[in-house]
Amino acid sequence: MKKRPREPKPLLPFLASATGPALIKHLASCNTTVRSQSLRLLQSWLASESQQLSDSDIKKLWKGLFYCLWHADKTPNQLALINRLTNLFLSLQPSLSLEFFRGFLVTLRREWPGIDRLRLDKFYSLIRRFVKALFELMRLRKWDVDVLGEYLGVLENDGFLAEDKLQGNGVNYQVASVFLDELKGVGFPVRKEVVDVIFGPFFSVMMRSKDKILLGKVKSCLFDELVKLGKELLAKKRTGVDSDEKDADMLLGLVALRMGLSGRFYEVGSSTDCIQGNRKVVLALHEEFLKLEKDLESSGVEIGIPEYSDAGDCGDHDEVPQLIPIDYDASKSNEETRTQEGADNAFKKKNKKAKKGVDGDDKKRKKKKKRKNENGVSKDNSAAEENVDLNEKILNLQKQFEKVATEMGSESDEDSGYSKHPRGREFGKWQTNGLEMEVMKLECKEVRFAMVVWKPQTPLP
Repeated sequence: MKKRPREPKPLLPFLASATGPALIKHLASCNTTVRSQSLRLLQSWLASESQQLSDSDIKKLWKGLFYCLWHADKTPNQLALINRLTNLFLSLQPSLSLEFFRGFLVTLRREWPGIDRLRLDKFYSLIRRFVKALFELMRLRKWDVDVLGEYLGVLENDGFLAEDKLQGNGVNYQVASVFLDELKGVGFPVRKEVVDVIFGPFFSVMMRSKDKILLGKVKSCLFDELVKLGKELLAKKRTGVDSDEKDADMLLGLVALRMGLSGRFYEVGSSTDCIQGNRKVVLALHEEFLKLEKDLESSGVEIGIPEYSDAGDCGDHDEVPQLIPIDYDASKSNEETRTQEGADNAFKKKNKKAKKGVDGDDKKRKKKKKRKNENGVSKDNSAAEENVDLNEKILNLQKQFEKVATEMGSESDEDSGYSKHPRGREFGKWQTNGLEMEVMKLECKEVRFAMVVWKPQTPLP
């Protein structure tokens, strides 16, 4: 049985009269119904809004969305709300979606120090899903370099290298950690202009960032991973192992081998704007990528760059099943035979039930008689067996008493010359004519006590 879809609850009266920015304050309500309905109204309002909102309205909107997710308790509800927010981001107009993305970064960095450890996981998931939604938006925009540069410029200026006093560095760390994983899942065209724009904010971090933790995150989670994937791809090509051209690991391996990243690192390391403490890390990455490119040249392996296509990379499209024509006459005859067989089976079942009803009482009576007979026989057998056992026990006892009596009589005749003293309550000894005959000895352990004396190595003064 399929479950019926839940009917939406009727709109609350105070929400029906509210429009636009007046709905924002209801996003932080403690009531789940109020939050859900106000978010639904905001989605429809923002999707139809063509004008650009002001910075203050964007900040208010994201303040309400932040606390809407703050109040979401269970994991399924949190994931459903995060999906609604990312779908809202994808449905907005181009000018409004850019400001929406900027408000997302600024709000999370502002509120990040106040998030407790119990609510941290759902905001990590929000960041991951928004990074993925950013790449999905770029796929919808055909990976236009200008549009891609605008969004990644917001990520660089309002996120990684923001000059404000907000202490939300954890947002930057999470973005750097999940960036490459989410890029794998969406796919991208391996072209030099696109690759330069995608990795542009991270080259700026390597050049100008004073945050050593962020620098280490970018190096380990991004560029070291690219070197690893490039080496794996080169090893596969040398051994002749075929690899799928649409594989995400292969695309990133091509970026490491064919996009000239060693030259880009050399430019960053030799620039006057590069921080002296970062230059050593940048030049080390330059040497690794240069060695990788030289290995490709010396191997003589040719690795082609696959063509990018949205239909091949998008895994959301479902294949249309091939329809098979149905022969009407054959289906009709099959239906008739099935109905006849069904009628025959039903008639047989009814007859079986009737027989069971008639014969059921007789069978029950027979079973009861058998049980009674078995119980009677078993009772008689058990009584007879008990009588036999008692008789055998009595006979055995009589024989044992007779044996003991004969033995005692013979002993009294043989030992009549000996006089026995009365036996006291002493264990293990009989006295006969002043001689002691030891009959049994108690087994006891001798316990010895020893005193332990402590003698220090150095005598006390």
